Amino acid sequence: MTLEQFLDRFDGPERSVVVVNRTDPDPVLNMLVDTFGDDVVRVVDGPVTGAGDGPVTDGAGAVDADRSIGLTAEDLTGISVADGNDGVVPALDVEVLSQRDDIPFDGDDPADIENLVLLMEGEEVVAGSTLAALGDAVLFVNSDLYTTGSRSLGDVDLPSVISGLDDATFTLRGYPESNRQKLLLITISRFIERAAWMAGDGILRSSFQRLSRIDDEVGTRAVYERIADTGVDTHLYGVPDDLPDDLDAVIHAGDDPDFIDSWFVVYRPPEGPHPAESGPESDLKRGIEGGVGLLAVETEPRVWRGLWTFDVDRLSRLNRYIERNL
Repeated sequence: MTLEQFLDRFDGPERSVVVVNRTDPDPVLNMLVDTFGDDVVRVVDGPVTGAGDGPVTDGAGAVDADRSIGLTAEDLTGISVADGNDGVVPALDVEVLSQRDDIPFDGDDPADIENLVLLMEGEEVVAGSTLAALGDAVLFVNSDLYTTGSRSLGDVDLPSVISGLDDATFTLRGYPESNRQKLLLITISRFIERAAWMAGDGILRSSFQRLSRIDDEVGTRAVYERIADTGVDTHLYGVPDDLPDDLDAVIHAGDDPDFIDSWFVVYRPPEGPHPAESGPESDLKRGIEGGVGLLAVETEPRVWRGLWTFDVDRLSRLNRYIERNL
């Protein structure tokens, strides 16, 4: 079995990104589409309403602050009045929106809602971030910031729309098909490396395809020096074109498909993966305490398929496969 076949065993939910009441210019939206892929981003440009201005329902009755089924797309885009062209326009209910701690809106004026990015799983809202937060994390970021070390480990954080992509299978394309999609892999990788660095113990397993990348990329070399210096048991995997010098890490070299085509970063805490606290703004703590991992496989040139996860079972199985087979 290969890592690609191993990945096939992990089914993930399909998720999409919705941009609501966009006021930022088109180039920002274009960067968002290029980052997530134009098959998952759609723009909802419609009015917003105050509580009670229009029907807001999930199909199961009126909105109830105590219900536990989650915020749905219909909660946020309830049908409003006809737009004059024999159609309807979406509407946002401010009261419903402000009830969610994990969505960045706490006002009471519909005019204040703009540039809101929602991550959807079917009709349910999984997470919410602003375009500005996504811009700081990935949209306005160049991968050179990571390879040169200009963005340090301490600067890496994930907006909830990106962290909400955990366990969702993705397909991303590299240059020249896309200038930005691979940046998601880099950002999530650095997030996992930050969790290992802050933990200061446990095991980190990372693949590079070509081991020469570690010394070729100043920022990458600096990251792994810092991680290894904390006492994390660090294992590096790749084709042995040029082995890194004077790095306190265990080197695993090979030339079979798992070494050539895979991109993984897997952090396992000392006691092994286990359930940890989950919630808004707690993903880093969750990764430190319970473990976190990314697996992507290059299925064809510059096309990556994979997922990242906090799931205890998936982390255990992935770590065990790498430990036994690579």
